Amino acid sequence: MLVSPPRKRRFTAGTGLGARISAAALAAILLLAVLAASGSGPARAQDAAAEDPGPALLVRTDSPRDTLQSFLELRDEMERQLLAYLAAPSLAGAHGLALLSDQMVALQDLELVPPVARRETGIETGVYLMDIFGRLPAPDLSALPDTSGLESEEARNVRIPGTPLRIVLMEDGDREGEYLFSGQTVQSAPRFYRSIRYLPLRTALPIESFASFSPQLTGPLVPPGVLAAIPPSLRTLWLGTPAWKVLAFGIVTAIGIVAVAQLHRAVSARPVSHRVLGLAVKALVPLALAALAVWLLPFAMFQINLAGDFAEYAGKAFGVVLHIALAWLFAIAVRMAAEWLILSPRIPDESLDANLLRLLSGLIGIVGATIILAFGGQAIGLPIASVLAGLGIGGLAVALALRPTLENLVGGVMLYVDRPVRVGDFCCFGGQMGTVEVIGIRSTRIRALDRTLISVPNAQFADMQIINFSKRDRLLIDETLGLRYDTGADAMRTVIDRIRAHLAAEPSVEPATLRVRFTGYGESALNVNVRIYIMTVDFDEFLAIRERLFLDIFGIVQDCGTDFAFPSQTVYLSGEAGPALSALQAGAQREPA
Repeated sequence: MLVSPPRKRRFTAGTGLGARISAAALAAILLLAVLAASGSGPARAQDAAAEDPGPALLVRTDSPRDTLQSFLELRDEMERQLLAYLAAPSLAGAHGLALLSDQMVALQDLELVPPVARRETGIETGVYLMDIFGRLPAPDLSALPDTSGLESEEARNVRIPGTPLRIVLMEDGDREGEYLFSGQTVQSAPRFYRSIRYLPLRTALPIESFASFSPQLTGPLVPPGVLAAIPPSLRTLWLGTPAWKVLAFGIVTAIGIVAVAQLHRAVSARPVSHRVLGLAVKALVPLALAALAVWLLPFAMFQINLAGDFAEYAGKAFGVVLHIALAWLFAIAVRMAAEWLILSPRIPDESLDANLLRLLSGLIGIVGATIILAFGGQAIGLPIASVLAGLGIGGLAVALALRPTLENLVGGVMLYVDRPVRVGDFCCFGGQMGTVEVIGIRSTRIRALDRTLISVPNAQFADMQIINFSKRDRLLIDETLGLRYDTGADAMRTVIDRIRAHLAAEPSVEPATLRVRFTGYGESALNVNVRIYIMTVDFDEFLAIRERLFLDIFGIVQDCGTDFAFPSQTVYLSGEAGPALSALQAGAQREPA
């Protein structure tokens, strides 16, 4: 009852953190390891084999009489084992006392007590009950209903004669149908004990009361000589725990905190370029925090034996640390899963898919960590409904404050859904052109033609008209050739036919889209339109093919005896006749009168 057993969950710390971990941190880690292993070493195993605490008593809660009788039997057995433990402290004796403590706690209704404080509260209540029943006359068990008298309504809530203590029927929950000391008894037992503590205590132990003796008891690791050397001033109670225990617990906790801080410094000083491995290294810090909360507190409860309000506060503090470490680990684990998926060759590191995975992993990590922290609040006594409601209101306030950021997050998601561009695509947007380099969570970065870097918020970029040149399945040549006006009709037909035939024989030209036509009379040239699609999406290859075809067309035009026109004007001076006017005049002269 008076000591807590060590938890069986353990964490093993790895080695190889490098010279960055100082000697002080290593010493702290080693000391914590020794303290944690002190309850399970070979010497303690020999003690356990040498002394058997005996089988646990049968605890029955079928009726109010069975519950009270079970408690009285546990009290007598507790006194017997305490006498043996004081004579020869051992690990087996401590485990026997812890087992009896758990059985006493099991006789109480502790639903109204926060989960992290239930065992300490139950042990403290058991101590007061031992003091109460050790001072009052032995209760008449026949006055309480047994299994044959449970039909009456009074049997559901029975008051032990001469006390305010009650045994009630559990009507729901995991303990439904059992008779336990009521939650009201858990609250009234300390007050009732203080009112009768002047009465003599019937016990074979050399103590005046269990309430004053229990906080002074320690685990088998603390030598009796050390206890004898503690001055009376350090035996006074601070929040229900002797002052020397509070100081010892503070020193052990400080060592653990220093060890975790040194580990964090070592991890931060050695950044890892590999994303997944880097996150795994970062997870060592929350793992160390979880280990601190999982086995440091049980060690302290088992060896130092905290008690009273201080034990409850310590339990809540370590519960908070544990849930923070679990939330931290969950967030890192989700990010590691996302980075592991991004390692796939099909997902480029800076692509939209990769950034969306990181965004989703961040959101999942935040939601999961929030839920873990909410349950942690419930474990220390905060109502989870109120915690979640508070988080919801706080989340709304944060959402309003971060509205532009959230808009960009949504814009990033829309870019992923619509997929107008990908990393490496050449596009035109808002009157500018460039190559997409990074599509991030908040913004998209584009390398412009002049090599400047343009950063566009995702919310704006998603609303723009985007022309993605990289999505073309073929590239277009749409060129107008200007031939000289002195090109004859036959020469024009020859030029068009030869250009059409040459392009049709070109393997890189799509034949179905080939078009070469005389399209009209320009101001200074006869216009021939050449419109073809080149079967490539590589722009450099397209430029090379277009250059070669243009040179071929240039040769065809010259071979046909004509040439390309250039902008020009013909000026006729006064008194001179142009070619057209001279032809008209000559025609008029040949006409008969």
